[in-house]
Amino acid sequence: MTEAQKQRLESQLWKIANELRGKMDADEFRDYILGFIFYKYLSEKQLLFANKLLETEDVKNYQDVTYEEDLEAIKEESLEKLGYFLHPGELFTAITAKGNIKIDEEDEEEVGNFILDDLQEILNAIEQSTMGNESEDDFNKLFEDIDLASTKLGRSPSARNKLIAKVLAHLEKIDFQLGQVDADVLGDAYEYLIGQFASGAGKKAGEFYTPQQVSRVLAKIVTLGKSRIKNAYDPACGSGSLLLRIAKEAEVGEFAGQELNRTTYNLARMNMILHGVHFSQFDIRQEDTLEEPMHLEERFEAVVANPPFSAKWKSGDNPLHETDDRFSQYGRLAPSSKADFAFVQHMIHQLADNGTAAVVLPHGALYRGAAEGIIREYIIKEQNYLDAVIGLPSNLFYGTSIPACILVLKKCRIHDEDILFIDASAEFDKRGNQNFLTDRLVENIVQAYEKRETSEKYAYVAPLSEVAENGYNLNISRYVYPFEEERIIDVSDVTRELRRSSSELETVNRSLEEHSSELEIDPPSGVNVPLLEAYKKACMQGIFSQEIRFKTGAGAPYPDWKPVLFGSLFTWVRTNSLPREKLSADPEGEVQNIHYGDIHTKFRANFKQGDEEVPFIIGSSTEDFRPEDFCLKGDVVIADASEDHADIGKAIEIIEPDETPLVAGLHTYIARPNTTELVVGFPGYLLRSAEARRQIMRVAQGISVLGISKGNLEKISLLLPHVDEQKRIAEFLSCIDTKIDLVSKNL
Repeated sequence: MTEAQKQRLESQLWKIANELRGKMDADEFRDYILGFIFYKYLSEKQLLFANKLLETEDVKNYQDVTYEEDLEAIKEESLEKLGYFLHPGELFTAITAKGNIKIDEEDEEEVGNFILDDLQEILNAIEQSTMGNESEDDFNKLFEDIDLASTKLGRSPSARNKLIAKVLAHLEKIDFQLGQVDADVLGDAYEYLIGQFASGAGKKAGEFYTPQQVSRVLAKIVTLGKSRIKNAYDPACGSGSLLLRIAKEAEVGEFAGQELNRTTYNLARMNMILHGVHFSQFDIRQEDTLEEPMHLEERFEAVVANPPFSAKWKSGDNPLHETDDRFSQYGRLAPSSKADFAFVQHMIHQLADNGTAAVVLPHGALYRGAAEGIIREYIIKEQNYLDAVIGLPSNLFYGTSIPACILVLKKCRIHDEDILFIDASAEFDKRGNQNFLTDRLVENIVQAYEKRETSEKYAYVAPLSEVAENGYNLNISRYVYPFEEERIIDVSDVTRELRRSSSELETVNRSLEEHSSELEIDPPSGVNVPLLEAYKKACMQGIFSQEIRFKTGAGAPYPDWKPVLFGSLFTWVRTNSLPREKLSADPEGEVQNIHYGDIHTKFRANFKQGDEEVPFIIGSSTEDFRPEDFCLKGDVVIADASEDHADIGKAIEIIEPDETPLVAGLHTYIARPNTTELVVGFPGYLLRSAEARRQIMRVAQGISVLGISKGNLEKISLLLPHVDEQKRIAEFLSCIDTKIDLVSKNL
């Protein structure tokens, strides 16, 4: 079958699914259409198999067989080879013909015969035919989600019958060509439908479907360098798509999986059979994996999973977990509100010594502390099983926009002295409202994993010692910096360009000449704003790297800069100071925005401080508030969050207000400098320096929004010059800012 024919098949199936689409939710009509496709598939497989047996008989077509002895012989062979049996009168073609719905090219239909009771008996008969046989568990209650009496199909039995007969008639027109092509063609079309249903199912989609491209990444990694896998296992298998994806990368001897949701469990078994997996080759069970594991004594060469993100489990209510071999050695149980690491522990337990496990987790699992931090440390330090951490883009998964990651685990690691970090979070294509990994991006990830080399802004091979130094925090931004390094700028080149566009600003230039002379660099002449800004950046690079220094009045060097923790230089005035509803705008005032780092809702109000009337920004009431509770001149207002990963370098915005006090808006910190250590105006430049920004970027972490915690900020180490040198630096850089402002206004 060509790609065009495959796409036509997918289109036909989706068109038929739309017959039910307007009557119920996506996850409900999915069960009907996929169930009927599966029934048609079983019928065609039965017909092909029986006709093969009849090649040497007088009656060549199974639909014409009437002798009971022949039927019994075919039944016996079918149960052994196919695992089920359908009588000729139970075939899809027979029941569709009995429905007698005639569909012409205009999709008009006639009223047919009533077939719902017969159809229900046939679906029951398929399941009953397997009883007492090896395939019984694989077919048990497989069609239980097809409720032919549901009023969602129609208010009356005749209305329901008409709709079902019409759907069957449309399906009957499609030739699955099972005798001519690989069964995976239909299986792929079935996968396509599951993906389409997932896109319409919203949050529920996460219960049964992993996007195909994410599945490809996991499957390629767990089969890397292998053409055959003894067995594959998924403890949260959903529709089974992730397990089946492994079979596209390597030959798989046996599949095993467990799924909590009964409907999804049925879907997984259907999916296996539709992809041509023999009933003896898969063992899919229905139960809570963490509470009732069904494959506990088995070990698997490939283990994959996309468990529900941060699901609840009964760790605190079940004392047996403390002695459970899966969890007991780690020192702590995964928190009851977040089962992410409970699934990881379970997968490690099931992993064979020569195997590879790959699991999708929410990004927060990389750095959350408490019990999860202890478990993470044990996996890395004591077991040394963690082989790689791969960061994925946000909005890849149906039902959630949060970014996810992949942990790759091995019990016998080749590279046992390091961990590979890959940051693929910025690489994706858009498809509607969903992000998507192209084939090229999938290959980029897999090749980076295979090569295991440090690559700027994409991959980093971290020694275990470095991971230990980071407290076993696996936040990828601590190891891979997807940011542009500051370009070293030649001050002489910049000043030479500035001279060509010179039109001197006398007053400020005189001051700049004095400072520049002391620093032994050229002063910034000219009126080219971009070049002036480049000059300022170049000077900041030189000053904060201490390549250029001011001197005392006597011409001697200032004392050496000393390392000081952020927390010892600043005190916190207020965080998350006021909610939006507390802030109101003065009609005559200036309204700005401080949300994510600008200035929020600025207006003036009179506040008595002693005999002095102080204007400042406040909500509708001045009770319980003092000017010193808010931003004063010299304070630093820091936005603690950024919505865009590429914008993380700007996640910390510094604002040094004028005399008018300000109120910080949502998601901000207000840091008040220690005046004995810091000169007014200097902190803004200090925290914009390359070294400070680098440290800030390293400790930024988050899920849908990247944030900087107060605790992380307090631990940042800053090199601090003497207060006299601070003053000179602040005066000089402020003078450059003044010139830029003046030039901008003049231009």
